[in-house]
Amino acid sequence: MRVGLVGFAGSGKSTLFELLTGTASDPGKVHSGQVGVAVLADPRLDFLASLHAPKKVTPATVEFLDTPGLIPGTHGDNPQRLAVIREGDALLIVLNGFTGGDPAAELASFREEMLFADLGTVTNRVERLEASVKKRRPDWEMQEKELAILKRVQATLEDGKFVATLGLSADEKKPLRSFGLLTDKPQVVVLNAAQGEEIPARLKELAADALAIDAKLELDLAQLDLEERAAFMTDLGVTELGRDRIIRAAYDAVGIITFFTAGEPEVRGWNLERNATAVEAAGKIHTDLAKGFIRAEVTAYDDLHAAGTLKEAKAKHLQRLEGKEYLVKDGDIIYFRSAV
Repeated sequence: MRVGLVGFAGSGKSTLFELLTGTASDPGKVHSGQVGVAVLADPRLDFLASLHAPKKVTPATVEFLDTPGLIPGTHGDNPQRLAVIREGDALLIVLNGFTGGDPAAELASFREEMLFADLGTVTNRVERLEASVKKRRPDWEMQEKELAILKRVQATLEDGKFVATLGLSADEKKPLRSFGLLTDKPQVVVLNAAQGEEIPARLKELAADALAIDAKLELDLAQLDLEERAAFMTDLGVTELGRDRIIRAAYDAVGIITFFTAGEPEVRGWNLERNATAVEAAGKIHTDLAKGFIRAEVTAYDDLHAAGTLKEAKAKHLQRLEGKEYLVKDGDIIYFRSAV
C-alpha cells in the first residue's frame, strides 16, 4: 500500500512526510517524489510480544510518497507533477492552515486540478479508441467495451463529479487501472495548522472526516526523549498526537486491516485488504502456504487480551479452526496449517 502526500506547494507536505516516516525530505527528489515507510504504533503487537518473548517483532507498515507540490493556477509542469501523484493507491491531501488562506477553497481548487487532469487523460483515450474501433481490428469488440465504460467516466467528469461516485465494479475498473485516475482514489484530508486550531466549518462540508495536525510541532516533539516529550505536551496542552491518527485514517481509506502471526521466532503484523479470505492471508506470508492451505487456527485479539494468556484462551475454547473462505477480521491472530 502506497499513500501519496499531495497538495499545493508550501502546504507542509514534506514536513508531514518526515513526521510520518522519519525520513528527511531530499531536495534532489522534489520533482520525482520520495518514498518513505511509516510504522503504525500498535499496542496489540506489544501485548503479543509480551506473551511470546519473540526474537523479532515486525510491525505492519505503509509507504508514503511525498509528491511534488502543485503550483496554483495554470503552470507548465503541473501535468508532470500530477503524473507522480497517480502512483499512490490513496491520496492524503495536505492543506495549508498557517498563512491565513481559505483551506476549503484550497481543497476545492486542488480537487478541480485532479478532475481536469483525469478528464484530459480519459478524453485522449476515448478519441483514440473511437478512431480504432472504426477500423474493425481483431480486438475491436474488446475496445468497444472499454470505450463504453470510458464514455461513462468522461460524462461523469464533465459533470464535475469524481469517478469514485460511479460505483464501478471490479471488472469495469480493469480498463481504467493503467490511468491511475486521481478522482477514483480514496482520500484523506489533513489541515496543517497550529496546535488546537479547529477545522473550519466550510472545510468540514467538503471533507467531513478531515483531520488537523501541527506537523512542525509534532516533528519537534518526536525528536525529544519520552520524558521531555511528555513534559512539553503537558505544557502545550497536547493530549493526543496526530501522527498515528493520520496513519490509521490512511489504512481505513484504502480498506486495509492488520492480522498477526505470533510465535517464539517472530511476532508480526500483516497488511491485508478488508474482506480478504484466510487463504489470501496465507498468500501474503508465502505462496506455498496458500497452495497447501488446510485450515487457519484463528484467535480474535480481543478474546486473547481478555483471557490474558494463551493457555487461558485455549482453555476457554477461544481458538477456532476456519477454512479457506473465512473472512479475516482486523486483529485476528492466525496460525496456518498447510500441507506444503
